[in-house]
Amino acid sequence: METRWLYTTSENFTALREASADTCVIAMGCVEKHGLPLPLGTDTIQAGHIVWEASKIEPVCVFPDFIFGDLSENTPHTPLGTISLPLETEMLLLEQLCEQIARNGFKKIIVFNGHGGNRAWLSAFQRKIESKSHDYVFLIVNIHCDVMKRIAKAQAFKGFTEEDKELVLRCKDNPPRDGHAGYSETAYVMAVSPESVKMDRLGIQSGESLGLTDKYRKLGIQIRDYGWHIDFPNWIDSDEPIGCNERIGKAAMRLEAVRVAHIFKRIKEDEDLIKWHNEMWNSNI
Repeated sequence: METRWLYTTSENFTALREASADTCVIAMGCVEKHGLPLPLGTDTIQAGHIVWEASKIEPVCVFPDFIFGDLSENTPHTPLGTISLPLETEMLLLEQLCEQIARNGFKKIIVFNGHGGNRAWLSAFQRKIESKSHDYVFLIVNIHCDVMKRIAKAQAFKGFTEEDKELVLRCKDNPPRDGHAGYSETAYVMAVSPESVKMDRLGIQSGESLGLTDKYRKLGIQIRDYGWHIDFPNWIDSDEPIGCNERIGKAAMRLEAVRVAHIFKRIKEDEDLIKWHNEMWNSNI
């Protein structure tokens, strides 16, 4: 069945909610530079497609993607195309969206997060809404990366060339630095939109840390997330994902979709989350 909120008719909406066991998922990313090869929407693209593929395995209602993820960098030096909203705006928007989702009958709302910078504010948001009565359970699931190791462990080599297999096994034995704009993000976007990945732009900008903020970390001083952009001014924090391609991306996407579908199933079947919520607020959602 069609699981995407935007593609469902009002007449069929109740059937979707029932098939979802009152569970709705919001894919969350951001809009920011990912070096030169990857598109600005990388985090949103990967999260959104993983959720959609997982919903085909285990039906849940897929809400439109939340693209306004948290970025601490909002200065005259912020790269073109990057979108950074005030944290208060992001929190208010998410809270009001969750209220509307609950108004439509959903009792379990999951944010599937594809952007590392969202983790802190999502935890703060979860704490914020738990401090007052509300009509839903709010859950956070983060994307899994380290795709080369996962493909190798699962022996998920269907459709691979010998060169693909050799690359994956080499990365398993000698793991590359796989952070921002690395193998995992490149693979996921390759699976969805290979034409959006400009592999010919690899190597033009470095992904090595300048190490300028190391002196603070060694002393245990936290200087805010802003330090990341000082150390990685090219918005790359990884080794170059040389050899990554659409075949590797599709294997990574299949593995992550299966993992996430299993999580959806467990959440749909779970009764304790709502029971604890009702006991805490003396309610009956």
